[in-house]
Amino acid sequence: MVALLGPSGSGKTTLLRLLAGFEAADGGSILLSGKDVAPLPPARRRFGMVFQHYALFPHLSVGENVAFGLESGVGDAAGRPPQDEIRRRVREALALVDLTGFEERRPGEISGGQQQRVALARALATEPRVLLLDEPLSNLDPALRERTRRELAAAIRRVGITTVLVTHEQEEAFHLGDRVAVLHAGHLDQVGTPETLYESPATRFVATFVGRATVLPGRLAGGAADEVTVEVAGTGVAWPATSAGIDAGGEVDLVVRPEGLAFTHATGDGAVPGKVVGRRYVGAVTLYRVALETAAGTGAESLVPEVEVAVAERRLASGGDPAAHLDQTVHLAPHPEGPLPRAYPRDDRAPAAPADPPAAPEGSR
Repeated sequence: MVALLGPSGSGKTTLLRLLAGFEAADGGSILLSGKDVAPLPPARRRFGMVFQHYALFPHLSVGENVAFGLESGVGDAAGRPPQDEIRRRVREALALVDLTGFEERRPGEISGGQQQRVALARALATEPRVLLLDEPLSNLDPALRERTRRELAAAIRRVGITTVLVTHEQEEAFHLGDRVAVLHAGHLDQVGTPETLYESPATRFVATFVGRATVLPGRLAGGAADEVTVEVAGTGVAWPATSAGIDAGGEVDLVVRPEGLAFTHATGDGAVPGKVVGRRYVGAVTLYRVALETAAGTGAESLVPEVEVAVAERRLASGGDPAAHLDQTVHLAPHPEGPLPRAYPRDDRAPAAPADPPAAPEGSR
């Protein structure tokens, strides 16, 4: 299962519609088992599609909705199958999504999560070669979304079908995707496992889009290849960092995870003073906003961008980290057990989306 993750307007749904055949590509190929399916109409590609709004027929029963693609022969390898075959495949598809016994109900008589599973069963009944999911959980409330996500993952893994999922939510992409592809302004910034994207983001955009992060201005102070030291701009303090292949010297963007920093009693090398300007309890951790002080002074004009620090409440209770309160002066340093800050070239940004798309050539679609 591959999850296409990105903000609105990044190209996720366009890419999914290209795979399904609802849009024509300007160039390139869409290869399935080594064969280009781009010239084929949607019905001949045998790609099952689950739409964002499910597209169930309210006047048909659950069983009739699932059978619809089979009755019309759309997406089926050998056209319209016999009625007994249709009934068998409807039963099997509903069993896969745990909806056995719901055949006679109407969509308006079942919950949103059950409607989502009916749409999935309808796509699976045609035995597609690839399953396409367009924001399938966006219409559900948070509690129902979590349960339905688990059920969706279990159903797809039981079938064992290649699946492409579009989502703008990181938690959903990380839960469902064996691999995650991050899109930004029409470009694939990085494709990898959730662990790779979070721990070794290839670009500044991926680093800030996946998970919580703060970007600080910095200047490369030493090191080479993947391990460097970066002076946090204006503080006179250098922190160790990983890098995405930056050259020696010059200004960089230092991306810091909240769990990568810690309060420290030390005031020596590696500790940056600052003032607590915000505190938010979120359960497992408390998130602090700290405005760092520059080496020039403590006035408002000397503060560099605020940084976020995550402190686990259990560490506060055990004395592992000092608690902090608003307006308190604290000292920050990289957490010895947290992820290191990561340095990127100052100009490492994906191109912005154009204000208006370029005009299509004459005669093209």
